[in-house]
Amino acid sequence: SIVGEEIKLTTALKNGTMAKNYERFDEALEWFQKAIELDENQSQAYFYRANIYNHSLKDYGKALEDYDKAIALEQNDEGYYYNRALLYLNMGDIEAALEDYNAALAINPNYALAIWDKALIEMDMEEFESALAGFDRVLELSPYSAAIIHKDKGNLYFKMEEWELSLESFNASLALDPYYTYAYKGRGSLYTVLGRYDEAEADLRKALEYAPDDKDALQRLEFLDKKRG
Repeated sequence: SIVGEEIKLTTALKNGTMAKNYERFDEALEWFQKAIELDENQSQAYFYRANIYNHSLKDYGKALEDYDKAIALEQNDEGYYYNRALLYLNMGDIEAALEDYNAALAINPNYALAIWDKALIEMDMEEFESALAGFDRVLELSPYSAAIIHKDKGNLYFKMEEWELSLESFNASLALDPYYTYAYKGRGSLYTVLGRYDEAEADLRKALEYAPDDKDALQRLEFLDKKRG
């Protein structure tokens, strides 16, 4: 019966999701394949399977096939475009990733994760004003992420050589989260550039206190020692 088939489909999707959450990926793939066999137009099954291929198994070719299929079946789900953008980033295709972030935002202009990720790319591309606008928008939409966003703004202003604004942003980040290693590293590098070596060392050692195996913090500390002569 139709009801019986719907129950089987729902069960397959539920069991696949549960197996994925427990990192039983082969089992999850089998359940999602069963869901597709029950309904080949079930976009969620393709999407869930694509996420396993992309985020867990790193099989980007199969992930792209499944994301494409999911989007062909359901063109108005911003999450589909967002996750395909993440895949394109994994594949090194920045232009395609930006297209998918824009597609996600065309559906949901308040999609904070898409705005945030796009702003990070724009920062790397030195499109600073657009990136700054993106970070500020995420602050409005996702205030619980403020410590991370202020750190990102600190890195942005650092790249712009706006030292005072960079310092203000790192300080704001650490005021919200005094254990935030990345903010200590960012401020430590800023203090290094400003010649405030004792403060730089204190921040980088604080970062290592919270993350003893952080190779990046060690490298920044080594760079500081060279600057000191």
